Amino acid sequence: MSEFILQIEKLLSAIGDAEYRYLLLEPLIFYGLFIGVVMLGVGFFLKAQRLQTAALIVVGVAAMAHFPYKDARIAAQPRMEQVYKLTTPSRVKGFAENTSAWVATSWQFKLLVLCVIATLMIGVHRNKIGFGLAIATMLLGLIAAKNAMWLNYQDAIAYHPNLKVHEAPIDTRTPAPSSAPVAGRSEERRPEPAVSKPIAPASQAPAATPPPRTTDRIPAPRPPSAPQARRVQPLPRY
Repeated sequence: MSEFILQIEKLLSAIGDAEYRYLLLEPLIFYGLFIGVVMLGVGFFLKAQRLQTAALIVVGVAAMAHFPYKDARIAAQPRMEQVYKLTTPSRVKGFAENTSAWVATSWQFKLLVLCVIATLMIGVHRNKIGFGLAIATMLLGLIAAKNAMWLNYQDAIAYHPNLKVHEAPIDTRTPAPSSAPVAGRSEERRPEPAVSKPIAPASQAPAATPPPRTTDRIPAPRPPSAPQARRVQPLPRY
């Protein structure tokens, strides 16, 4: 629980920073406008008045988010210039140009907010004026959403070199295959290092195995040898 409270405190302090606040508000503008326009179109198709009213509120809130975003972006520009003016001056120039473009398109969001308020006050289906304002709100919301996404894309090009629009963000070259050895050239052979093998003690030495027999046949019995005659010597006479 203490970690959760600590994260909330860090997020609240980060929102007070203009450099993070404009990054947090920027996607809300075009996402809110696109979602509101789609909801308004579905409401016209289904003839659902409550859905149309909710869609107009979403479009109005998304359009009003442009004004705090613009103020935060202008406040963050001096620090952006200090960070990147030495390493990548092109990013400083691109950020300044995009900020000027956001300021130049402020009239679209102001007009969009006025159209939303007028449509909600008159009513979409009360008369032709209300219906015409609803159609104008839808078209103006599409234009403003497209411009917001385009400016977001320009910032992404400047600060994200991994995008494919860049010429060579990564090394896509394949390594060259290794060359085959030239025929007729003998390779240098090195002697293998001597490996010492452990000698088992005599008590653990394996028992000697008898030599294998050449044949499995039983030898034939031999007849007994003939008895030899003894030499008889006569007794001496007295």
